Amino acid sequence: MNHGTKTIELPELTANLLRDEDCLIDNLFADLWKHMGMKARLNRIGFPKRSGTSAHELVYCLMIWVWLKVDSIGMFARESLKTFSCAEKDALYAALNQEDWNWRHLHRDVARQAIRSAKTSSHIRAFVLDDSIQVRHGKKMPGVSSHFDHTSGRQVMGQQVLTLGMSSTEGFVPIDSELFISATKAQELHQPFRDGRSIVAKRYRVAQSQTKPQMAGT
Repeated sequence: MNHGTKTIELPELTANLLRDEDCLIDNLFADLWKHMGMKARLNRIGFPKRSGTSAHELVYCLMIWVWLKVDSIGMFARESLKTFSCAEKDALYAALNQEDWNWRHLHRDVARQAIRSAKTSSHIRAFVLDDSIQVRHGKKMPGVSSHFDHTSGRQVMGQQVLTLGMSSTEGFVPIDSELFISATKAQELHQPFRDGRSIVAKRYRVAQSQTKPQMAGT
């Protein structure tokens, strides 16, 4: 895993919210975390406490890191982490490397509640499949392959993310996503998974073995 990878661009509505000088993002996020019942949700899905800092506290910090748009976990740890937790940066790295935490289940669970709770006047809704490419740069990048980028009109090295979402006139809610690794110039992992039966190991095998239509059908 490349721990120095920069955070992704946030959706426009989220980015505008973070730019609002009157918005205290940590308070807003804490209220939303409580409203969504995230602690109980994580326990139910299976984010167990191993040792030291609890899983729900680590997940909270990782999500705050994304929302604050700090370039790296190391920078976030130096500048802001102690505001939210007594955990060290190594604990956050360890959380990202957990092979048995079901991030996909968590994503779908939160997305379903968000759709049910959304107050929308739009009666026009549709499921949308998106296959955006995350371009990666570097000499030795595990888990990437070559993809044709229709935006630039050329082959690029990276990962393609197939995302299913609910779209309406008021926005887009991503419901589920799967990584797709093509057979062209595929780069193997630097080291095998600790447990070949783990959630992340199974998802990696799907990313390599299934086509995008197959993923969409499941």
